[in-house]
Amino acid sequence: MEDFFVSTQKPKPSKLRLFSIIGILGAFGVLATILVISISSASPILAQLTLEETEFQNFMTAYSKTYSSEEEYQAKFQIFRDNLAYIRIFNSLGNNWTLGANKFADLTFSEFKAKFSSSPVQKSEKNIVVLDPLTAPSAIDWTTKGAVTPVKNQGECGSGWAFSASGAVEGAWYLSGHTILSLSTQEILDCSTTFGNNGCNGGTVDNAFKYIISKGLTSDQNYPYKGVDGACSKTKVAMVNATISNYTDVTPDNVNQLYAAVAKGPVSVSVDSSQEVWQFYKGGIVDKNCGTSLDHGVLIVGYNQTNTPAYWKVKNSWGPDWGEQGYIRIGVKNGAGVCGIQMQPSYPKV
Repeated sequence: MEDFFVSTQKPKPSKLRLFSIIGILGAFGVLATILVISISSASPILAQLTLEETEFQNFMTAYSKTYSSEEEYQAKFQIFRDNLAYIRIFNSLGNNWTLGANKFADLTFSEFKAKFSSSPVQKSEKNIVVLDPLTAPSAIDWTTKGAVTPVKNQGECGSGWAFSASGAVEGAWYLSGHTILSLSTQEILDCSTTFGNNGCNGGTVDNAFKYIISKGLTSDQNYPYKGVDGACSKTKVAMVNATISNYTDVTPDNVNQLYAAVAKGPVSVSVDSSQEVWQFYKGGIVDKNCGTSLDHGVLIVGYNQTNTPAYWKVKNSWGPDWGEQGYIRIGVKNGAGVCGIQMQPSYPKV
């Protein structure tokens, strides 16, 4: 078994501890006075370093972080300090959302992108049906209506597109009169490659839907998620728990059409997650500072037009310890939308 290193480096002494030492040395008179003056001038720096060291140790404990050497520990500590400084500066600027030191806080931005961006293939065809936007209510949240399963964690596999597809089918299956059921994302990863998908290296929701139309989808319990590419299990696939008959692409870059689609049920979308907002998102409504280079699949599970600003409620697949218990709210804007969320929406039909 590989041994993991956890730093035993002692935090620098706090101001309180140093003054306790001074008290013990009080009988030495002048020596104690000189020591007080020296410590008083240095204590702000010492206190700050102690706080950062403590925050890093707390971070390691909260997310069960271990490092293989003293060198890696020190490198990760420096990355954590830099990220913490960025987060504090950002949160002081009065945006509509906040950042926080989550489980990704010991990663550089380039490391984060490499681990969690899947670069999904762009759609080469469209299967668009125009919807009646007048039927859409001003707000809806499918998480409160039983149509959304708990937030899952894709790990370091670029499988956001597959979680988006399985989540959309879960919602459509439930809304067609069936019991809510957690469906197998691993089956989509392992078995939809013949439909043009690339497992942990990316894919499209529409290709996943085509596979499910052809083969159906088993439960997550029967074919559990492993977070790595594997051979398609014909035995597990044979137990079909949900089916769909077709899928629909929503008119791209059209807010009202997307409202109408989400009013019918959860909708799969692609977003640009290659921004710091995704790495450190803690809460609030992201309404700017996000591009349109689509690289991650997520699921819109609701919206609120009456809020200022209006937003989409989005289920992610990075675990419930990210964002708002695994969710992010993205502002509503015309055109491609914030983070490109309105560029490639689609949903299945049972």
